[in-house]
Amino acid sequence: MRRYFKIFLTILVILASRQIQSSEWDKLSKEEKAKLFKGEIIYKSVKTADAAGKISGCGQSMALIQAPIDKCWEIFTRFDKQQEYFPRKTASLVIDQKPGFALVQKKFRFYWVDIEYWNKYQIDQQNYRIDFSIDQSKPHDLKDSAGFFLFEKISPDQTLFTYGVTRLDTGLSLPSFVQEYMQKRDLPAVAGNVRKRIESGGTWKKEKN
Repeated sequence: MRRYFKIFLTILVILASRQIQSSEWDKLSKEEKAKLFKGEIIYKSVKTADAAGKISGCGQSMALIQAPIDKCWEIFTRFDKQQEYFPRKTASLVIDQKPGFALVQKKFRFYWVDIEYWNKYQIDQQNYRIDFSIDQSKPHDLKDSAGFFLFEKISPDQTLFTYGVTRLDTGLSLPSFVQEYMQKRDLPAVAGNVRKRIESGGTWKKEKN
């Protein structure tokens, strides 16, 4: 009896893992999947409501990468190389790293403004997911920011990459439509550059400004 119970639990764990890994892909419409297969990059604005009915938004960009998921993960998690291909990023310094966690100092150039902050990465290698948030104990030019990077296996040689920003507070009095406009420009640019980097085997670099 115990043996069958253990088998049953194992099956549940496997099914749950598959469901997590395919969560973003399964949310897409047939039209959105067709665009991804054509090589297009998708941007989505996801609205959610909490128990009190308060609406919050999440910007997501997605790209289909022609590479195995393990190769995508291996290249992307070279955090100290991300300034070579991330738009606007001028520095990416790994301050601390251990299994499941990394602390990375980042510098960006947004138009005429230099921005610096430290990100905490919660790394879930089993599900190919990284959740990030600003380390509030370190100097930070942004008031707050959080989000995630997710890789999902679509086929042995195709991987869906999703970049989501779930929280963004610049600390400036910017209307919400201005922040959404910035996300619509920047998030797809990140997805596109990540795809170029991975499909080149980790050698592609953005043009220097």
